[in-house]
Amino acid sequence: MDNNATVWGSLLLMAAGLGFVLFLIKVTVPRIFNNVLAHYGHRLELAEQIMNTRRAPREWVGRQMAQLAATDDPARRTRLEARAAKTCVSRLQSIIKFLRQANMFDAPETKRTVLAELRRILQEWETEGWPAIEPAADYVLLRDRPEAGQAEERDAG
Repeated sequence: MDNNATVWGSLLLMAAGLGFVLFLIKVTVPRIFNNVLAHYGHRLELAEQIMNTRRAPREWVGRQMAQLAATDDPARRTRLEARAAKTCVSRLQSIIKFLRQANMFDAPETKRTVLAELRRILQEWETEGWPAIEPAADYVLLRDRPEAGQAEERDAG
């Protein structure tokens, strides 16, 4: 009888442990998935913004911009601009690499067009050095513009 109680106790303990593990999985997997989507979605938004404005996002060079504003030394300004340009070129290269490997385009032509445009912008930045920084704060992504919402309503209707 004592052996039977031990078996039932062990089974109950294992069931509670399994339930706890499943609960942890249920809680953590959606968080991880949302973080991954946010990371990749942010890259797509940056690519769209760069293609629309041909400018580098302010978040890429915020520290260098603050240091540039605080210095009067021409040699330091040149070094900061060179570092900022290198940062922008490197980050745009990583976005191009990501989009080249990503399978998120509706058609191969779209992918080729986007990559070609981003490569042209990259070449501009490499030849000109210091790319212009993003536009004013009132810039709105295409998906957030009112005309985009009207197009979605037409498609749904």
